[in-house]
Amino acid sequence: MSEEYKWFLKDAVVDTGMCTLCGACAAVCPYEIIEFDENGPKLKEECYRNGEGACKDVCQRVMTDAARISMNVFNFKALPPTLIGQYQKIVSARATDPSIAENGQDGGAVTALLGYCFDNGLIDGAVTTAGFTKPDSCIVASKEELLNTQGAKYSAVPVMAALRQSKDELKNVAMVGVPCQTYGTRRTQFFTGLNVHPVEVGMNGEKADIPNIPYTIGLFCMENFNYEKLSEHMKSLGINLDKIRKYAIRLDEMIVTTDDGEIEISLKDIADCVWDGCRICRDAVSKVADISAGHVGSSTGWTTLIARNDKGLELLEAAEKAGYIETIDDVDISMIGDFAAIKMRKFNKELDKRIDDGKKVNFYWVRDYPGVRPEANGTNFVKIKTNSGIVQHDYIARVAELAEKYGDGSLELTTRKSVEIQGVKGENVDGLMADVYGSGLKTIGMGYTNACPGMAYCPEGLVDTKELANELTMQFAQKLTPHKMKIGVAGCPNSCVRAESNDIGIVGQLRPKVDTEKCNGCGRCSELCKLNAISVISGKAVIDRDLCINCGWCVRGCPHEAAVEEQRGYSVWIGGNDGRRPTNGVLLKTFCTKEEIPSLIDKVGKTFVKYRTKPGKERLGNIIELVGEGQFISEVLKE
Repeated sequence: MSEEYKWFLKDAVVDTGMCTLCGACAAVCPYEIIEFDENGPKLKEECYRNGEGACKDVCQRVMTDAARISMNVFNFKALPPTLIGQYQKIVSARATDPSIAENGQDGGAVTALLGYCFDNGLIDGAVTTAGFTKPDSCIVASKEELLNTQGAKYSAVPVMAALRQSKDELKNVAMVGVPCQTYGTRRTQFFTGLNVHPVEVGMNGEKADIPNIPYTIGLFCMENFNYEKLSEHMKSLGINLDKIRKYAIRLDEMIVTTDDGEIEISLKDIADCVWDGCRICRDAVSKVADISAGHVGSSTGWTTLIARNDKGLELLEAAEKAGYIETIDDVDISMIGDFAAIKMRKFNKELDKRIDDGKKVNFYWVRDYPGVRPEANGTNFVKIKTNSGIVQHDYIARVAELAEKYGDGSLELTTRKSVEIQGVKGENVDGLMADVYGSGLKTIGMGYTNACPGMAYCPEGLVDTKELANELTMQFAQKLTPHKMKIGVAGCPNSCVRAESNDIGIVGQLRPKVDTEKCNGCGRCSELCKLNAISVISGKAVIDRDLCINCGWCVRGCPHEAAVEEQRGYSVWIGGNDGRRPTNGVLLKTFCTKEEIPSLIDKVGKTFVKYRTKPGKERLGNIIELVGEGQFISEVLKE
């Protein structure tokens, strides 16, 4: 018996039957000590990090983090999760090259798309699965090699592990895989943003040099099979594995095409061959891919292609325009929805079974939803958005009902004015979120803009705060870049929300001036001023601009209306935070209009990203200090 080494993923994922064999762990391991057999991944020698390094961070069965992944995939325009996922266009497609269409799966559209990418220099490699006799992951470096890998294999294969096989000259490599592999790909692509620290470097400087992944093409998948079990079953039926040329699944049968003809196998007869991790998978249509592909929804000989984002749509349309594929709009989208729903029903059945049997379950999907975060005791909290602290009574009443139904009955009012439903078990998250969206409630993740009541409620407020905060939340909330860009909006210099201690602080201000014709030197303004910025000299009030903070108290309190408003607007402060390395904010600009603020914030974010070198470890204030206040501010304000 081989020695077993301490490994987090073995205990949490592999031994619990959760592993999907995606291969992401092997792709990011700098030591290349992860190998695979019929039972899944294992360590072939001791890990310097005791089995808790990048492999743990990248495993999509520890956490998909799809809500934050989607913010990247969909350019910060991600929508709430649905059965078939977010998309821009759905078509039926097939390769125009007859040989590709005939030998490929359902019209060869995926092969044709990759062929277009090779021919136009968009990629110099592609990771996929090759071989029918013994399927394995491989990386192809040419269109000719690609044609030899056509067709579905339906065996669980660590596709992502092939990324480590890439030659130095392969700089841009496309990924083709089933849903679990697309999540592994995305976690690898966005590693530093999701984990807020760099990818692991070995004891001797070893690095997992992974090529750029410009395109991720996800395949429809109901389930994959354990190759060893499936091959043994086929042998028992008298099938010669060396003669297999194609697999296809149609309805409830697997159709195996061999040199001797077609053999139909009932999926019920090979249910025991299903890979364990596939039994608890929820995504049938690769919802975080650039393009998803499968046969469901299209006629025989055609591939359903779902262009999910701008990149996927651009590739699909360019390939069609160049004559690599032809498309029609004849897609039955309801069939795709039914297909995805079947997988969710199978997932829920398996989840209930594992819980009833007392098996350990990683609730890896809870962060598919924005605003859901694990708690220390194993349950979750769900963050419900308010309008910067303002809600109607029926809205908060509904939140309370859901807390009683799905959580432990408790609610927490957060410092950034959201309401958190506490104590939600992993198995209850889907039901809660369905009710949240169905009830018109809203969730929100990191980056919520905080605001005081402002002039709408507070007599000292000088400017609107709530409306501005809500607008900024919709524009900037939950963005991974910049990381943790918190915004505070104060209606006056009292700054009850401590605006200057936020990454972006916005403070209402009113510049006073004295109408000497009306001023009789009574001194009331001087008494009211908390900063001693007003003196009475020669019978007239005089304002010391170095001391005045533009709070407007003198204007409100002058009994003769001699202290009057000269200018009103917002001051913008940048670089404050109360985090691990606290910094004080610096003044960027005074007396901004409400309309100027979004573009200023956008410029601040872009300048921050320009100089940031350690995502997740550097807040805005740290970068301003590094670059220099003058240099940073001048770049932001430059036209």
